[in-house]
Amino acid sequence: MAEQQGIHNEQVLALDTATAMMTVALLRQEQVVCEHESQAERNHSIMLVPAIQSMMKEQGWTGNEVDLVTVGVGPGSYTGVRIAVTAAKTMAWAWRKPVIGVSSLHALALSGVELCCKERSQQCAGQGMTGDWIFPLMDARRGQVYTARFAARDRATENGCPYVQREQEDGIRLFSQLAEETEQALRESVGEQGTKLAHSVKRVWFVGEVDPQREAIEALQAQFGERIQAVACTMKSHWIGRLGLQAWHSGEWTDTHRIEPNYTQLAEAEAKLLAKEQAAARANK
Repeated sequence: MAEQQGIHNEQVLALDTATAMMTVALLRQEQVVCEHESQAERNHSIMLVPAIQSMMKEQGWTGNEVDLVTVGVGPGSYTGVRIAVTAAKTMAWAWRKPVIGVSSLHALALSGVELCCKERSQQCAGQGMTGDWIFPLMDARRGQVYTARFAARDRATENGCPYVQREQEDGIRLFSQLAEETEQALRESVGEQGTKLAHSVKRVWFVGEVDPQREAIEALQAQFGERIQAVACTMKSHWIGRLGLQAWHSGEWTDTHRIEPNYTQLAEAEAKLLAKEQAAARANK
């Protein structure tokens, strides 16, 4: 396995197929050299490797010149996650390069923050996002989402990705319970006179695949107005690369063969609640 580079000018291949969007990027350190996206979930296994080969050929890269392979390990589509992880491990083994697996949800959270700061500059840059909650959403069907809670800190940067801090582990949850958690947090952030309390949650951002949960999000917006924000966005694989680089520079990486997809499961309480709701729905038919 290649040793960690002494000079931070690595060439990085980043890929993710955890969602319906296949996304691949080439980076030179933190800078995006090129990025490719394709909305074709059923064809990920067919399109992924040719897309990587085409991009590398256009840039004049060879496998020997790639210093690091980074891959989104999920959670997300069962088949999709396996495709990217298998491809990344195979290429890393063939090229004798290190491979680092990172959270697809973390990269999606960063993708959402990046988009809102580009398109909603007044809300993001002008007012600041410090203290806001960010929930990246991947639809898991039947009212469920793959998600985790992240918190925005300051806008200072380090390795391209420091301003979103993880507060929960990746998991699959019922969105109804996520909405209840959000409602409680926002209500507890306001004092008796309507003033916001110290260390309170200013806003909650839902980013990613928000459309399947649009009705529930709009219900929250009816209560809390602009304190609830929804940003529809896709995964940007350059964040997979930057998160991988951050782990690489920190020495937080493992052997190629030990990287596994993160399929995640419902927490026991939520699984019981879902089963109860499904049983009630069948009884009412």
